[in-house]
Amino acid sequence: MKVIGLTGGTGSGKSVVSRFLKEMGAVIVDADLVSRQIVEVGKPAYEEIVAYFGKDILQEDGTVFRKKLGEIVFHDEEKLAFLNRCTHTYIVAEMKAQIEQAKAEGTASCIVLDAPLLFEVGLEKFCDAVWVVYADAEVRAQRVMERDGVSHELAMARIANQKSWEEYKALSDVVLDNSGDLAHLQEQLALAWKTLQE
Repeated sequence: MKVIGLTGGTGSGKSVVSRFLKEMGAVIVDADLVSRQIVEVGKPAYEEIVAYFGKDILQEDGTVFRKKLGEIVFHDEEKLAFLNRCTHTYIVAEMKAQIEQAKAEGTASCIVLDAPLLFEVGLEKFCDAVWVVYADAEVRAQRVMERDGVSHELAMARIANQKSWEEYKALSDVVLDNSGDLAHLQEQLALAWKTLQE
């Protein structure tokens, strides 16, 4: 069973591509979902994060206030580096377990690792091919603002803290341009899917 690494910058449209691939029979292993699960109260990553950042990042119920933590780390490279080091080990372990489970079940057409930090975490080593979703920075910023309810400045800071488009492109096997409409994206996806099945 083939494993596709799906990546791209925040707001590029990875979730849209994931939904299409799921409809085509793929099992989706979602790094964003895994990253939320590993910081649940009582999990090892949770304990490390609270010890480093303090209880100011917690909501009243004791859960991590992700928006506040995001605002802290996206303006401070050292704190972002700590958060990444802390969480990446747990993310990789959980995603690897989900890959093995999907392979054991054997019912999917393929496995898709939907991971914005695919290369940074080292998940590309589990992939047969890497697909990157592209959209220009302003389109991405607008999507992030709408999705997360953040300012243009914070959206652009998130984009600036990620790999450049050139880096993504150089490391990927397939480029899906999501700057236009959904029909154009679906055409590209259908072609990439056909190539994968060959």
